[in-house]
Amino acid sequence: MDADVQKAAVKNASRRYGEVTHIRFSADELANLKAIAERDGVTVSEVVRRLVRAGAGHLPIASEALRPAIVDMTDQLRRVGINFNQAVRAMNDGRVAHDEALEQALIAVGDLVRQFREELKTMTVESRKAREARP
Repeated sequence: MDADVQKAAVKNASRRYGEVTHIRFSADELANLKAIAERDGVTVSEVVRRLVRAGAGHLPIASEALRPAIVDMTDQLRRVGINFNQAVRAMNDGRVAHDEALEQALIAVGDLVRQFREELKTMTVESRKAREARP
């Protein structure tokens, strides 16, 4: 039965992440990865994903202490994005004088807000191990 549970977990992870890679580590490197995983309450795979994200210049995954503040920031950014969309719609509907430069600036800022919001949302994704630990 343990083999079936393990196969199901691997299948679920494959669906969630798509690709699988195999990496060789020295005993010391693997021990360090396991220590980090245990300290952070995540899997070794999650530690490796976080290291890759950091190396690629992505924002890190938020700690439990920071998660509420980041969730609040993403909500605030969502509201800012809604305001930008309303301003552009008002210009397009003729409710305010159309200014091409202002419209382009609003669109650009709106795109940046959406991009930053998505990055912040990515920071708040919990690892499988953390989700399973919750009651």
